[in-house]
Amino acid sequence: MKKKIIITLSRVFPTTHSRRGEPTGFKEKLAQGKKIHTIRENYDLWKLNSEKIERGNFYLSVRQWSAKPYNSPQVEIKRIFEPIGIQRIELKYHADNDTITAKIDGREWLDADCYEIAKNDGLSIPDFKEWFFGREPKEDKVFRGVIIHFTGFRY
Repeated sequence: MKKKIIITLSRVFPTTHSRRGEPTGFKEKLAQGKKIHTIRENYDLWKLNSEKIERGNFYLSVRQWSAKPYNSPQVEIKRIFEPIGIQRIELKYHADNDTITAKIDGREWLDADCYEIAKNDGLSIPDFKEWFFGREPKEDKVFRGVIIHFTGFRY
């Protein structure tokens, strides 16, 4: 019997987002193939998790909270038995021109303002920017983490 590795997707936008409480639609986008990855911190943890899944003893249980995060039961929305992909990502917010740039596995990402990355994560550019850098950031910021791919797609 395979063991599960759990990852939760937000059912609604977090309280820190201007759209707080509104549905993210991640469950539906995942089912439609429109959310093909998620971005998290802790590359090392997800590298280990991806290796466990690749060896075949584990699967990824994608879940969302039934109501308030951390204070309600989780509901499984998908099981992924195939190996997941991981890539290092560094997102930079540039306050001088209100744009985002990215490096994926050390390579500069040339997409205009990270449109494709945001779309594949199930978000619009404004929502993506606010999700990672907050509302109306006033200074340059950097996010370092991992892209966890639910499909065979890689950047």
